[in-house]
Amino acid sequence: MRHPPRTATSASASNIASAPDIFAPTPPSGYGLVWPGKDAAWREAATPVDAALRQVEAPEGCFADNLLIEGDNLGALKLLLPEWRGRVKLIYIDPPYNTGSPLLYKDNFRSSQKNDGEWVAAHAAWLSMMAPRLLLAREMLREDGVILISIGDEELDALTQLGREIFGNDNFCGHLIWERKRKPSFLDGQMGRITEFIVCFARNRAKAPPFTAGSVTQGKKYPFNNAGNGVRVLTFPAGAVTFGFGDRLIEPQDMSAGNIHTRLLDAVTVADGVNRDAFRLEGEWRYAQETLDKLVRDGAGITIRKVPFRPNLVTYSAARKKTANLLSWRINGIPTNEDGTSELRRIFGADIMPYPKPSGLIAYLADMVTGDGDVVMDFFAGSGSTAHGLWRADARRGIRRRFILVQSAEPTRQPRGKDGWRTSAAWDAGYPTIFAIAHERLKRVAQMPDCLGADTRFRVLRVDPPRDTGNTR
Repeated sequence: MRHPPRTATSASASNIASAPDIFAPTPPSGYGLVWPGKDAAWREAATPVDAALRQVEAPEGCFADNLLIEGDNLGALKLLLPEWRGRVKLIYIDPPYNTGSPLLYKDNFRSSQKNDGEWVAAHAAWLSMMAPRLLLAREMLREDGVILISIGDEELDALTQLGREIFGNDNFCGHLIWERKRKPSFLDGQMGRITEFIVCFARNRAKAPPFTAGSVTQGKKYPFNNAGNGVRVLTFPAGAVTFGFGDRLIEPQDMSAGNIHTRLLDAVTVADGVNRDAFRLEGEWRYAQETLDKLVRDGAGITIRKVPFRPNLVTYSAARKKTANLLSWRINGIPTNEDGTSELRRIFGADIMPYPKPSGLIAYLADMVTGDGDVVMDFFAGSGSTAHGLWRADARRGIRRRFILVQSAEPTRQPRGKDGWRTSAAWDAGYPTIFAIAHERLKRVAQMPDCLGADTRFRVLRVDPPRDTGNTR
C-alpha cells in the first residue's frame, strides 16, 4: 500500500523509545548472556540520533518505493523506526562474523585486553555492536515478521543467545545451515569447513508463516489408487480426464492387476484426448468424490496413460512445501559463495568484494516467508545482493515486493603504516566505498534480463546532519 510522502526529520527521544521498557535489558538472573557494556548497548538503542534522512537521488518522473540508504545503520534504523515500526515482513542481514580477518569491511571486534577473560575479549565488542541494532530491528517487524541472520562459527552461539533474549526464547525458529562452498577449506586444524549458519527468529512465532520453498513440483503425478483403502465408486465428469492414447471407445471391464483393484463400470469414449461423457470407476481410492469434484472445479490435471486405467492427479496448484534446514547446492540448488563471486565478476568485470552472498540465496530466503506487497529490509547491505535477489525472484514470480537497504560509506582502502594505504580491487575499479559498490550494482542489474519485469526503480537516501529535508517515501 502506498502512503503519502513523509518529510524526514531527526529522530527524537519520543519517537525512538516511545515505550521506555521496550529497550530495557533483561534483569540478571541465574542464567543469561552477560558482558561488560551490555546495559550501555541497550541504552544506545533508545538514544536519539542528531541526523536526518535526505533524499539525494530519485528516478525522474515517477515515484520509487525501494530505498537504498547510505550511512551508519544504527542511525538509519532510528530514523526509519517512526515510519516503519511494525511494517517489515522480513529482515535479512549479513553482519560481520568477527573472524578477525583483514577484509574489505571491518570484521575484527576482538580486544587484545584480556583482563576480563578470553571470552569477553573475543565477543563483548561484537555483542555491543549487534544488540542495539537487533533491538531496533525487532520493532520494525510485523507481528508475523521474521529476521534471518547469516553468521559463522565464531559468533553463532553468542548470536543465538542474544536473539533469544531480544526476540524471546519461544520465538527462536532454528538454524538454517548453508553449504557455502563446494570444496572445504582446510585452514582449520581439525576439519574443513563448507557451511555457515542463518539464525532465524520470529517477532511472534505463533503468527509467523511456515518456511516454505517452491511449489510442489509441477507435472508430478499422484496416483488415485491406494491399495488397502475401502472400495468405492468415483464418477469422473465429462472432459475431466486427459488420456495418453488416441481417440477410441473403451468398454466396461475389470482392470484389476496385482494388489490394485480397478473396475470400469461405464463405456468411455475418448474424443480429442478427453472423456466425452462422465464415467465411473470402482476401486480403492486415495480421494473421496467430494475431493475429486473440487479438484475438477479448480482445474486439476487428471491423466490416464493407458489401459488398464490408473488415474493420476497432476499437481495443479501453488501449494508449497516446508524447506529443509540444509540449504545445499547439491540438494535444493542453493548457490554458493563461489557463485556469488562469479556473479559479481559478471556484473563488474572484477572480484571487487570478498565472500559476497549470491543473489539466488537471498531470493530463496525471501520466497520462504514473503509474498506480493511485502517489505524486506537489509541493514548490512554489502554489495546489494538482497535487492538483486528480490528483483530476480519478483521477475520470475510476477509479483512486487519492496526493499529498504542500508549500507555505510565504509572505505575500500585502509591506512597501512604512517604513510601508505592498503587498497583493494574495488578501490582500483573506481569504487571508493562499499556503498558505491551496492549503488552501482543496483543500477546495472536493473537492466539485466533476469530482472526485467520487476520494479527496479529505487531512491537513494543519506543519513546527514539535520536540516530541511526531502521525502523518505
